[in-house]
Amino acid sequence: MIKLYLARHGETDGNAQQWYQGSTDMPLNRRGIEQANCLSEFLKDVPFAAVYSSTLSRAKKTAEIVAAPHGLPVETHKELMEINFGLWEGHTYKEITEQWPGEIEAFYDSNGTMPAHGGESFAQVKERAGKKTRELLAGHHDGDAVLIAAHGATIRCILFDLLGLDLTRIWCFQQYNTAFNIIEYYGEKNVMTLMNCTNHLEGMTG
Repeated sequence: MIKLYLARHGETDGNAQQWYQGSTDMPLNRRGIEQANCLSEFLKDVPFAAVYSSTLSRAKKTAEIVAAPHGLPVETHKELMEINFGLWEGHTYKEITEQWPGEIEAFYDSNGTMPAHGGESFAQVKERAGKKTRELLAGHHDGDAVLIAAHGATIRCILFDLLGLDLTRIWCFQQYNTAFNIIEYYGEKNVMTLMNCTNHLEGMTG
């Protein structure tokens, strides 16, 4: 069994302003760096064999902060990037519903099959991110602990792939900034043992 830690990146200004960021490369803000440092301290005694991340800077920086106490490099992969929201990126839900009436509602009602306007569908993200995650884990051995730093929608898609869940329920899983999940990975019949954990943020103010 491989123990997989899936962690969402820290906060960005886009998160704080509730934009649909998607593939837009937004850096961590001050609070996001503080969150990542808290996560790093919390996980410092986990004997990670490797740390991977999305190529987007918010995930890569989070991964680098967590990897630092372990002396590990961060290996990035574009397949772990956030869903591409196309023309919706940089806009809030309210702005999207005003500029493209009915589109985002149809997107969420499509059971993961409809692409965002000019972007991707959840099914496409599940395919690319799930496949890459399995490829990475195939290079590890029984007993290894592995961290992947990625994004809210991408992590949901990976979880649904590894757990064999239906994309119709994808928004039932919350993922806060720097929340982490633990999956016991066996290849098939994988087991989630922790979800959306933010215990490391309890000492933060504001």
